[in-house]
Amino acid sequence: MKSKGFNAHNKYMILRHALKENNVSRTCELFGISRMTFYNWQRAYEKYGMMGLENKEPKKPQMPNKVSKAIEQEILSYVAKYPADGPKRIYYELRAEGFDIGETGIYNVLKRNNLTRKAQRIEYSMNKALHIKTKGKDDKVIPSFFNTQETYPGYLVIQRIDFMGTFDGIGKIYQYSLYDTTSKWGAVKLYNKKQDIDIWHYFEIKLVYLLKTFNLNIENLITEKEKTFLPYFVKGNKYKEIIENFHINHVFISPENDTVLDDMRTFNEFLVTEFYNKIDLNSNLDSFIKVERELNKFVRQYNFYSVISDGCNLGKTPVEVILERASQNNADLDTLPLWISALINSSKRSDKNE
Repeated sequence: MKSKGFNAHNKYMILRHALKENNVSRTCELFGISRMTFYNWQRAYEKYGMMGLENKEPKKPQMPNKVSKAIEQEILSYVAKYPADGPKRIYYELRAEGFDIGETGIYNVLKRNNLTRKAQRIEYSMNKALHIKTKGKDDKVIPSFFNTQETYPGYLVIQRIDFMGTFDGIGKIYQYSLYDTTSKWGAVKLYNKKQDIDIWHYFEIKLVYLLKTFNLNIENLITEKEKTFLPYFVKGNKYKEIIENFHINHVFISPENDTVLDDMRTFNEFLVTEFYNKIDLNSNLDSFIKVERELNKFVRQYNFYSVISDGCNLGKTPVEVILERASQNNADLDTLPLWISALINSSKRSDKNE
């Protein structure tokens, strides 16, 4: 008799037989079932009693690529705005918006609506444009959480990826940057190959370390939603783990939103003017590794020695603002890593000399 032919009573009697004989192997052989089946029944009985031995109706197969009407409308709305984008690009965009759908599901929607080819999507977009009046580019969307009165490190942090250019003898440079809008603290990570970009690994290894060191947390994190680099912010599940583990409110914002993103742009313009534009003038910077090392020194100098020129932290350096917040959070500053302590002491000596 096959195992699926047993009812709850049969299973119970088989379990009792094995208990009485004290021999599971012989019982399984006698009744023609596998040991795995026996132990599955045993666990079910121990956990749920006779109810656990009832034959359950087979579960309906999950269809991860089945798309609801609401999500289908989101896909079609996206196609109407960006007809040149295919399933992969649509997948990344919708995932950034919080929609849980696979690339195959998106393709099925396009196929069902005869939109698998670029020419079809362009025609669809043109037809939609005749009937739908879309928002203008000047419309700005301010996040609901944004409060200009909040002025502590970690309240509002911005991150983005930029292609900084191709440099002679060095090659291409891609830059991930993160910027705290209150303390003006900046962090950067360089990549010389687009496919090597893994910002959440850097976030976990470097930035989480600094947060723990100074007993700080990031409350709101904004990612600039640049289409070219969006896949590097949403691929994999690491970013979800980090956001959830550290209770960070994470949102994507369009690059057109000048109101919120101005501070980050100012920081990056500073890097371009004071560092990247001077690479060709420094003959020692003849490799990617050297540029990366030099930029790390440059950003460290900025964080520890540059003076904030406006706002509530006027006259302070980014590290001073960070340390004040760390003290308020009862961080043990006496146990800071030696390299941080040395830089802090060095910056204090520099202030006295001035």
